Amino acid sequence: MSVNKSTIDSTSCFFVVKKKDIESIIFYRTFGTLPKYECLYKNSKGNKIFGYRTKHQFYGTEYTTVITYNEGTYKLQKSTYETNKLRIIDSFEDLQRRLESSKGKERNRSSVEREVAGIILKKYNSVIKYEIIDALEGKKKPQLKFWIDEENEKKCEKTFGKNVLFTDKQKWQTKKIVKTYNSKNLVEDDFKLLNDHLLVPVGPVYHHKDENIRVHVFLAMVGLLFYRYMAWEIKMYGFSMKKLIEKLSEIKIAVVQEKESKKSKIIVEEMDTKQASLFSFLNMEKYLPY
Repeated sequence: MSVNKSTIDSTSCFFVVKKKDIESIIFYRTFGTLPKYECLYKNSKGNKIFGYRTKHQFYGTEYTTVITYNEGTYKLQKSTYETNKLRIIDSFEDLQRRLESSKGKERNRSSVEREVAGIILKKYNSVIKYEIIDALEGKKKPQLKFWIDEENEKKCEKTFGKNVLFTDKQKWQTKKIVKTYNSKNLVEDDFKLLNDHLLVPVGPVYHHKDENIRVHVFLAMVGLLFYRYMAWEIKMYGFSMKKLIEKLSEIKIAVVQEKESKKSKIIVEEMDTKQASLFSFLNMEKYLPY
């Protein structure tokens, strides 16, 4: 996969940090040119992850800093931006038309400001600019002007697909830093599983004694370990945890009765190819209550 040089060359990166005693710190700097970025690895979607390593001070301490670039993320963020931009422009043009019309009730400046605030996304305030002009004499509505700040739009686009990471793991290789950070979704998925799909979900907790709560959480973690071990066992299928649970939960058993003998037996309902393969690989038949 080739890298779009215009999106990674002389890139402006923004990093916002919120802290209890500091409202916000905005980190702005130009980080190198294309040759300074190295391809670190390919992610599960086949996108190349690039990184540029440097050092920078945060809160008075120097940290190892890695600027990452993912062209797949760039394309997604670019597409999202263009979609939102068109929606905002269409809404502004519609508002302009209604304000220029002599029909309808009288409107004041504050009502127009409220409508504009509902149209434009805060993160695009620096790109899509507007001006509300007070109603002229003899008119009952203010007027609206809007425009695209092309310079800020270019700056905004240069942040697409990029992330700024800083760490005190000075001895870690760049690839390890980035892969560790990008693995955070596994932890996030586990927290979701603890609330949703496990045999013993964490919540709600109907216990009041500490020892009972500990046992409850322990059983939830055992369930999580069970799912993680099972996911490791069937890793060759390439299923995400969510997909694995979905496939297994759709496997159904039924009790049927033979017409002549009146005997009942348990059967497995029809499965798709992947489910049948999982059923066989995990030897699930031995758990059926024959």
